[in-house]
Amino acid sequence: MKRSWPLLRVLKNREARLLLSGQAISSFGNGVSTIALTFLVLDLKHSVGALGLFAAFRMIPLVIFILFGGIVVDRYSRRTLLLLSDGIRAIVTAAMAILLVTHHLNFTLLLLGAFIFGFFDALFMPAMTAFIPELVDAEHLQAMNGVRPLASQVFGGMIGPAIGGLLSAHSIALAIGIDSATFVVSAGALALMDSTPAPSRLENKSVLGDLKEGANYVRRTTWMWATLSAVSLSNGLVFSTSTVLMTSLMRQDMRLPRSTIGYIFGGYGLISAVAALLSTSMKAPRKRIRVMVSSWLIAALGILIVAYAHSYWLLLLSVALTAPTLMYGNVIWESLMQSEVPRELLGRASSVDWFVSLGLTPLGLIIAGALASHFGTRNYLLWSPVICSIPTVILLFSRKVNSVDASR
Repeated sequence: MKRSWPLLRVLKNREARLLLSGQAISSFGNGVSTIALTFLVLDLKHSVGALGLFAAFRMIPLVIFILFGGIVVDRYSRRTLLLLSDGIRAIVTAAMAILLVTHHLNFTLLLLGAFIFGFFDALFMPAMTAFIPELVDAEHLQAMNGVRPLASQVFGGMIGPAIGGLLSAHSIALAIGIDSATFVVSAGALALMDSTPAPSRLENKSVLGDLKEGANYVRRTTWMWATLSAVSLSNGLVFSTSTVLMTSLMRQDMRLPRSTIGYIFGGYGLISAVAALLSTSMKAPRKRIRVMVSSWLIAALGILIVAYAHSYWLLLLSVALTAPTLMYGNVIWESLMQSEVPRELLGRASSVDWFVSLGLTPLGLIIAGALASHFGTRNYLLWSPVICSIPTVILLFSRKVNSVDASR
C-alpha cells in the first residue's frame, strides 16, 4: 500500500490544521507590523540607535523570563497558554493602533509594548514546542516542524513585509491594526481546538524546584547539554550577527543598491521556505545528531564564503548553502527534543534551549560589532565561523552524544 506524503497526513489532522492556519495568519501580521514599527520608530526618533533600543526592549524580557516560561508551560495547559499569549498581544497591538490614531503614542509607550511582547514571547516559544507532540505522533513531528517555518517564511518573511511596506506608506496605524486582527484570528483557531489537559505532575514542587528539575534533566542528558554548549557560540557570534554584518558589508564595502540587498535577503527567505517544505516529506534521519550537526556546519561554511564575496553571485552561493542547511538542522533539533524529552519536562527543556540559543545574542552583537570594527568585517566573517565551529565538529565524533541514536 502506497503511503501518502507526511505533510498531507499532518494536514488531515483537524487540530494540526487549525494550529498551522492560525500561526500562518499570525506570521503574516508579524511581517506587516515589523516593517510598520520600524518606520514608526524612525518617524518618532529619527535614530537608528532608537531602533536598536526598541529591539532590545523586546529581546531582554524574552531572555530573562524564558526559563520561567518553561516552568509555567509544564504546569498548565499548553493550548490555554498559547491562547493567552495571542490574546494579550492582540490587545497590546490594538492599543498601539488606537493611541497612534489619537496622537497619544510616544516612544516610551512603544518600549513598554515591546517589553510586554518580549514577556509573552517567553511564554509562547516553549509552549509551542511542547504543544506540538500533543497534536501529532512521533512519526509526523518532522513534517509538522517543517511546515511551521514554511508558513513563517512565506507569510511572515515574504508576503507580510511587502504588504506592510505598502500599508505603511498610507497608514502605519492600519498596518498595526491588521497585526492585532491576525492575533485575534490565531487565538480563534486555538479556541476552536479541543481542550488539552495540564501536563501530568507526580508531585507539587515550588517554582525553584521545577526550575532545578528542568535544568538537572538537561545536565544529565548528554546529547542536550553537549549540543547546546557546542552550538551556543555559533548561534551567538555567527548566525545571529550575520544579517547585520552582511548588510554592512554589502552596503559599505560592495556598494550594492538597496534593491539588490533586498533581493538577496528575499532569496534567503524563499530558499528557507523551500527547504522547510522539502523537510516535511523526509523521514527523520537514522543518525539524527550527525546529520543535524553536519547541516549546521555547512551553514557556517556559507557564512564564511561571504568573507570572500566581491560579487553578487558569491553572495547568492552563500545564501544557497546557509538557508536550507540551517533550516533543516533546526527542524531535526526540534523534532529530536519533542521525541526524546518526556512530555512533562518538555516545556522546561525547551526554555533552556531558547535561553542558551538567545542568551548570547545581545552580547554577541556587541562583541561582533567591536571585533569587526577592529579587525575588519571580512576578517570577522572569515574567522568566526571557523573558530566557533570547532566545538560543533567534536559532536560528530562523540560516542556519548550520538548514543541517543544507537538503537535506531
